[in-house]
Order: sequence, then structure tokens, then C-alpha cells
Amino acid sequence: MVRLALAAVLLGLPGVAGAAPRWTFCVAASRDAAEVWISEVFPAGEAREKLESAFKAAAERLGATGADAQCPEPRDDRTVAINAQIDAEAFNRKMGATLHAVPASGFPGRR
Repeated sequence: MVRLALAAVLLGLPGVAGAAPRWTFCVAASRDAAEVWISEVFPAGEAREKLESAFKAAAERLGATGADAQCPEPRDDRTVAINAQIDAEAFNRKMGATLHAVPASGFPGRR
């Protein structure tokens, strides 16, 4: 009976053992928005504030002086995050910005 109760409890906790990653990307724009740095999509293991700070530092190492960095709220579905990143790239291209790729491995604070 105890084993049955324990099994029921464990089956009721599907996310505890192996929580699925949540996905995001980061964008940093120069003050005049003429240049934009954008990361690839990556699994987000840190708080957004930490990711944004780390991404800002990485973008500044690549020449983004005083850039404003933002990382959208992580999403459960990687495909949704990829589509959002593609939309962000398309929007910034349409606005005439010069885009710079920043690999997620290029900044700390991510899983």
C-alpha cells in the first residue's frame, strides 16, 4: 500500500525530475538603433536580469557602447522562441539596422 501511494505521488510530479528547458534569445541595440546585436536561441537557466546584464557585457565587448539589452521571457516551446528571434531580426533589418550575431556561448549566465 505504501509503494502504491509513493508511486501515485511520483506520477503526480512530472516536472520535478527532469524539467524541460525554457528558451529565449537576447537583443541589444545601440542608442540610435543603427546597430543591433542578437543572440541565437538558447535554454535559459538564469533570471532575465542576469541574462540581460551578461548579454549587454558581451555586446559591449563586440562594440555596442551603451547598448540597451533585452531578453524576452523564456518560452517552453523552442520553436516559438526561434520564430520570435527570426521576427526580431526581420524587424530590425526592416528598420535599417546593421545586425551582429552573438553566439549564446559568447556570454556567461546561460545554461
